[in-house]
Amino acid sequence: MPTFDSILVTGNQTIQQDLQVNGNQTIMGALNVVGNETVSGDMQINGNQSIVNSLATGGDVDAGGNVLATGRLSASNQPALPAGVAAIQQVRHYTLPVPNQPGLVLKGTDGLDYVVFIDVSSGTPSLAIHLA
Repeated sequence: MPTFDSILVTGNQTIQQDLQVNGNQTIMGALNVVGNETVSGDMQINGNQSIVNSLATGGDVDAGGNVLATGRLSASNQPALPAGVAAIQQVRHYTLPVPNQPGLVLKGTDGLDYVVFIDVSSGTPSLAIHLA
């Protein structure tokens, strides 16, 4: 396999198999990887990047702007109950789930997934929840 100290691509780059970067990666335009992409250092994207399947990270994902999910944003770890007594607040609980309901998917202390969203049907914003 050829080894290069640096590669400059002034247009688009398409990789038909895997891309492995052992240092840092900066993308100024478009990068299309058909296989897998592994970055051992930092990855900085100054343009756009589309991920068709999954993005897995062993650390944090920091966004300088908004994180837009057209589906669901999920947290898979099971939470623990905080210490202290819960304050009484109005939260609307719907017993019947809505398939593909947009919202934040969180795992409950019972191990089940719940969808949390804002309900303004009464005119006053309320936190709402139902089983996913």
